[in-house]
Amino acid sequence: MKLKVFIFSLLLIFYSVLANTVKDDIQSIVNDVLKDHDVKVGIYVESLTKDNFKFLLNHQMPLIPASNQKILTTSTALLKLTPDYRFKTLVLTDGYIKDGVLFGNLYLKGGGDPSLTKEDLKSIVKQLKEIGIKKIDGNVVGDGSFFSEEGRGYGWPEKDFDYCFTAPFSGLSLNENCLTVKVFVGSKKVFVEFYPENSYYQVVNTLKASKHHTGYYVKVEGNKIYISGSVKAGTQFEISIPVKNPAIFTTSAFYTILKNSGIQVKGRYFIENTPSNLKTLVTHYSIPLKDIVKKTNKDSDNFYAEQIFRTLGREIFGKGDSETSARVVLNTLREIGVNINNIRIYDGSGLSRYNLITAESLVKILSYIYNTPYFFDFYHSLAISGVDGTLKHRFYKIKGKVYAKTGYIKGVKNLSGYVLSKSGEVYVFSILTNDLKSTEVANKLQEKICSTLAER
Repeated sequence: MKLKVFIFSLLLIFYSVLANTVKDDIQSIVNDVLKDHDVKVGIYVESLTKDNFKFLLNHQMPLIPASNQKILTTSTALLKLTPDYRFKTLVLTDGYIKDGVLFGNLYLKGGGDPSLTKEDLKSIVKQLKEIGIKKIDGNVVGDGSFFSEEGRGYGWPEKDFDYCFTAPFSGLSLNENCLTVKVFVGSKKVFVEFYPENSYYQVVNTLKASKHHTGYYVKVEGNKIYISGSVKAGTQFEISIPVKNPAIFTTSAFYTILKNSGIQVKGRYFIENTPSNLKTLVTHYSIPLKDIVKKTNKDSDNFYAEQIFRTLGREIFGKGDSETSARVVLNTLREIGVNINNIRIYDGSGLSRYNLITAESLVKILSYIYNTPYFFDFYHSLAISGVDGTLKHRFYKIKGKVYAKTGYIKGVKNLSGYVLSKSGEVYVFSILTNDLKSTEVANKLQEKICSTLAER
């Protein structure tokens, strides 16, 4: 018995010495990397398998999370909606079908699905044809009211609104609310093609083929896309445009697919809220939430995150807006033991500069979900060092050892997740850096700390 106590005491001393060594190593890295830089840094590192190791530095300082905000959004979604939750898109009618004719209106009612594609709409139309509809003697009506708001988040950078990574959210969306315009310049004619095809956007084209290449110019005003300039014959290019009115855009694409499939549509398309007590003709289910969360985190997909975020508010409290959704996330964090006093939530993706989080809070979330049945769904949604997602081209020397969520907006670069060490220990960590003049500082700090943990 005395021998066992002695051995146990030796082990405690050994692990204590080892823990202090790791702490000293991390502190040395911090001192070395940050010695000539005036940046805000918050760090929290903890072992999930041994109780005697923590490294803390400004761990309760509120900092801008950037895309580390997606950790809050996706973990809350898995906990509250479960990994098997599926978004629903409904097709309904206020009329009846007789002799191949739908006498009445056809409604496309969104359910917040971030993954709805042109192929999904074609599948829906195919099902409508299978139940015998050849003609619609009415209108095609879109309904995006699943969310009580449509647009962009508070504090999003307006200078980036022409790019698809800031595409607006909506209860009824298609192709991540991004339109691809494909242009081919022939010797006598310019060919323009939309993906997805729709009747909402119109092209005003003055682009010409010329021996003197001056370039092409694109401007979007409302639903008109102006293309001008002069380029050589044979030139091909694509441009991607964030959709400004997602619900009407999606409805127009559905309307176009219906007509292209051979279904005659007598009326026009527009958007309005769906009346109650309509007959459901088709229910389209998205892929499971766990797969949507995987795309959200691995690729740091802002649109997916925003759709998930507002779905939380809608499903839990019946209102799909930012304020209600933030309340769901904060309530969930409070329930799992996170101090929410230093947390501010303005969106689900992290694009807003008004969001605030602490390194301690992120680690507590990551530690909590580690001990839930949903851990592997969350864990496998994270980017893997040197393998995939936003970490595919980083941490090659410790390939496959870091599973984490990146986060970047101007002046901010963060990393939070898990590190697998050589000894089999699992570390959970959060490294937040704000007020950066160069991302090189954050990169060095993250890579050196993660490498030190992985080599233990």
